[in-house]
Amino acid sequence: YLESLYNLMLEQLKDNCELLHCDETTIQCNKEKGRKASTNSYMWVLCSGEQEENKGVVFKYEPSRSSETAKKFLNGYTGILVTDGYAAYNEIEGITHAECWAHCRRYFYESVPLDEHKQMDTSCEAYKGVEFCNELFKIEEEIAELNNEQRLKIRQEKSAPILKNFFNWVTLVSSKKIVLNNKLNKALTYASNQRKELSEFLNDARIPLTNSRAERTIRPFAIHRKNWLFADTVEGAKTNAVMYSLIES
Repeated sequence: YLESLYNLMLEQLKDNCELLHCDETTIQCNKEKGRKASTNSYMWVLCSGEQEENKGVVFKYEPSRSSETAKKFLNGYTGILVTDGYAAYNEIEGITHAECWAHCRRYFYESVPLDEHKQMDTSCEAYKGVEFCNELFKIEEEIAELNNEQRLKIRQEKSAPILKNFFNWVTLVSSKKIVLNNKLNKALTYASNQRKELSEFLNDARIPLTNSRAERTIRPFAIHRKNWLFADTVEGAKTNAVMYSLIES
């Protein structure tokens, strides 16, 4: 009964929003042809940016997390897309793709070893990555109440040099002939591979530093999933997506 409204909501988001956030999480669907009940399926979410006049959220059930699924979900959209570092989004053509600095900082944070007192070793190489990220977030806190023109000016004056120094440091540490812990290697590789997407916030003041808006939107679904556990059928999973879209919007 509500599918037509749901489809219209998705069209309106893609047609009228200049910035969207996207994320995905797992869902179990028991009765899907050719798949075991224990196989992970996915609930994708698309939501409008903070500055958009058209506010909305659309959930979409898909058995796959592939790049083809991402392309299908965002087909026709040509604006700014903010995501985490999942590679499937890089395959979408015609968009400006910006990525999440909270994910980048988390990788460096998790790579910092603990000392004998179970505290972070702030003298290690990995902690420098956390400090670079913290500097960017501090600037964002300071300019949060400014208009877009003012925010962009300060980003280019203050954030751009930090970003340059950060990526120079990433390149330097990555090239050193020393043994790095696996988590730091992962953090350095992530930052290096996502350099273009992580730098997009310098070009447009509307682009936030994180994809937290999508993560906050998908969190109620993830919490409720602990109670209802699964969708029994594909029809049930799709109905789930329709109802969450309406309720969250």
